[in-house]
Amino acid sequence: SYEIQKDKIQLYCNQVFVTDEVKDIVPEFLMLLQGVIDSPDIPLNVSRSYLQGDPNVKKINAHITKKVADKLDEIFRTDRSSLEEKWESLGLFVKYGMMTDDKFLEKANKFLVMEDTAGKFHTLEEYKTVTETLQKNKDGKQVILYATNPVQQDAYIQACAAKGYIVVKLETLVDAAFINNMEMKWEGVHFVRVDSD
Repeated sequence: SYEIQKDKIQLYCNQVFVTDEVKDIVPEFLMLLQGVIDSPDIPLNVSRSYLQGDPNVKKINAHITKKVADKLDEIFRTDRSSLEEKWESLGLFVKYGMMTDDKFLEKANKFLVMEDTAGKFHTLEEYKTVTETLQKNKDGKQVILYATNPVQQDAYIQACAAKGYIVVKLETLVDAAFINNMEMKWEGVHFVRVDSD
């Protein structure tokens, strides 16, 4: 289940409950994800101070991140509409993960979806494909047009639509940081706010 609730991740070791104090074990961006993690690598006499110095923790951390990325990738491939339905809550930590963990970014590039102002979802590749001819800047970079407030920016969105441009909604708390990050990490992509010149 994907309800967002901080500190609701429980840790089991071979089915024995260990702790729900998982701040040190779980990558920060996944603290948003509720679920049960079972890791046979965790000693049962677990203590916070021990966990902080335990090399296993890094391994578990990487393992959890990979598992989540693989799971999201699988949902994207087998049941994309359910990923899109939950995207509002999932998107937050996917984006946060993409900013903070390059291995996660690599995988997430395939299943990150961006909703356009008409309610259709695009992966980065799909967006590039549909905007290929119309949305290049003078440096040959692909322009991602985005709205931070679709209601306020409606006139600009309509003007773009009339030209055949596709505007995506980037209106959450993490989006400003996400845009800055992806401009550096994504090759040949430039973000432009719909109401800028």
